[in-house]
Amino acid sequence: MLDFDEPMSPEPKTPRLQPLPASKRPAPASVAAAMPPAAATRIITPPSAAAAKDRTVFPVSTSLDPVNIGGRRPSADDVKIIGGRGYDLRQPVPFKYPEVRKRFLDARNNFWVPSDIAMGDDKMQWNTGKLSEEEAWMFKTNISYLTASDNLVPDNLDNALLENITANEMRQYLRWQMAEEANHIESYFFILESFGLDEKGQGQIFELYHEIPALTNKLNWNLTFTNNVVNCDAPNGSPEKSRALLEDLISYYIFEYLFFPLGFSQVFALARQGKLRNTAQQYQYIWRDENLHAINGRWLIRQVIVENPQLWDAQMRERARAIINEAVNLEAAFAHATMPNGGITGLSVNSYIDYAKLMGDNICRSLDLPLLFNIKEHPMPWLSEYEMKQEVNFFEGRVRDYRTGVSLEWD
Repeated sequence: MLDFDEPMSPEPKTPRLQPLPASKRPAPASVAAAMPPAAATRIITPPSAAAAKDRTVFPVSTSLDPVNIGGRRPSADDVKIIGGRGYDLRQPVPFKYPEVRKRFLDARNNFWVPSDIAMGDDKMQWNTGKLSEEEAWMFKTNISYLTASDNLVPDNLDNALLENITANEMRQYLRWQMAEEANHIESYFFILESFGLDEKGQGQIFELYHEIPALTNKLNWNLTFTNNVVNCDAPNGSPEKSRALLEDLISYYIFEYLFFPLGFSQVFALARQGKLRNTAQQYQYIWRDENLHAINGRWLIRQVIVENPQLWDAQMRERARAIINEAVNLEAAFAHATMPNGGITGLSVNSYIDYAKLMGDNICRSLDLPLLFNIKEHPMPWLSEYEMKQEVNFFEGRVRDYRTGVSLEWD
């Protein structure tokens, strides 16, 4: 779990920033269309003595800046999480943020493959009607949303974050995160495939997020923040662009820390009843990854604030609380849509919503914001049983022969 004890920087006495008016946000466009024309031809030249005193003469560095003869390696003082100027982003040294590099190495050591988790018991349960209609509906809507949502995260990383992050070690970590999200999508696909569902059967489940407003709205909510960054006309590193980026970072921190574990809890509730335990094991490994992503996302938000304290004014802090509140309301609607009769055995809609509120309060704590809900006790303490411990060896059940649409054999 996240540590909420690290203090934030005090509020700076700077003018309040104004959010980008909705009327000035154009319709969603590609990243290429949003880039200024000069980006393709910008040349970075070695700094003169005068320029060294005034870093603002350099444009914000991007990954598309050409490599130049005479280009220089940045000093640690030059490197910034966002808004770094006058250096080549491809330079892997110096290490300005060693903790980010450590997270990358730890994540790489934890990489796992969905097909190494045996799915035979779940295949039998799915095909012999062991799940009630309510449980089957909850699972179908759950995996539909999670599959679509795990596609949103790398799209946000690719289109919004990597366009603006100017620290090489953070860019490296985010590239690895994209690979992990792709692995999660494969996990959801593998689960349904292992049940023996053909493409039509899988499609009927995966497409549910197009048909249920509570799922669609939840996905579009995050997409709005991505598009606000992509379609912001202000240059990278500007107050307007940085504010849009900070809101986007908060929304995807919520995604990793609140939306994902709430979704996983539904399958863990089934596993407690002896149902879909293999699927729950897949979800456990995904949860471990997402928790590490949330830790990095929290660090990233806080580091942006440390390096750009003028962004974290009273208006932005209140906006952050509003974003968290919006997310909890979306999760409550999701609960009612996926569990329309008040819940399933071992998991009620009310306890699910209280869990969302608890997580919302935890996010407030992590950003040093006043609490929104004041939830005193964890409404689902049994979830600790599904926190991934390093000593768990999921390779004990290995797929020996796997082919789509046929019976599976297990060691």
